[in-house]
Amino acid sequence: MKTYQTGEIRNIAIIGSSGSGKTTLAEAMLFEGGVIKRRGSVEAKNAVCDYSPVEQEYGYSVFATPFCVEWNNKKLNIIDCPGADDFVGGAVTALNVTEAAVILVNGQAGLDGGTMNAFRNTETYHKPAVFGINQLDRDKVDFESVIEQLREACGNKVVRVQYPIATGEGFNQVIDVLLMKRYTWKPEGGVPTIDDVPEDQMERALELRSELVEAAAECDDAMLEKFFEEGDLSEDEIRTGIRHGLLNRTMFPVFCVCAHKDMGVRRMMEFLGNVAPSPLEVKPLVNTEGVEVPYDAKAA
Repeated sequence: MKTYQTGEIRNIAIIGSSGSGKTTLAEAMLFEGGVIKRRGSVEAKNAVCDYSPVEQEYGYSVFATPFCVEWNNKKLNIIDCPGADDFVGGAVTALNVTEAAVILVNGQAGLDGGTMNAFRNTETYHKPAVFGINQLDRDKVDFESVIEQLREACGNKVVRVQYPIATGEGFNQVIDVLLMKRYTWKPEGGVPTIDDVPEDQMERALELRSELVEAAAECDDAMLEKFFEEGDLSEDEIRTGIRHGLLNRTMFPVFCVCAHKDMGVRRMMEFLGNVAPSPLEVKPLVNTEGVEVPYDAKAA
């Protein structure tokens, strides 16, 4: 592994309720990053992050487990956190040493107590948060209902970057309204086919893109002025606005994921590498004496 500068590092916690698929997402990230050659699973008791006998016995995470992945010239240091209430301390500890969080949501269950606790913890520690709606291939998943629940609980700061064309057994396509592209996966997942938004989805995609652009513009005064004048922003400007929104917790982007089929994972990693803050971009930590301790990029 090469030596990365501090600005090229992203420290991220994966948090959420028990059963939302956090360890499965971690496994897919490790696979996509080339760290492992074959994806394990919680059920098969061979997932990298659920390595301890007690985790394998009970089938859920007990410890916060760190791992790292190299992706697009960035180093992603990620912590897979337990979701069970009994072990919430692992998630809280992880938030203290990371600059952003992925809050994974069970698309079938929707907003639950574990998801709200995860969100409140990011609020307490003022951490940027990205929502991942997972398990979209399950029966009776209502993506729009989950979005409504999140907005009711977290406000209109919850903004869709992606939406699924279909959910349930037929889930294998999403529309990315930031890139204005359609992602299509084979049944085994992995690398998607990427093409233009189809005509029958264009109206919906443009509607949600407008919401995203407006939300991004509101995060920066100069871009807001340009948006009012021209009615649109470039892709790079939208990313800049989202970055500002993440840092200030005025925007919570939403992505679509089916972790156990490795669908949507690559795109989420790409986004985290491009948009999530590095240690140099966040407020310094405060020690037990109330003194700020800034990151030292040249520390030995």
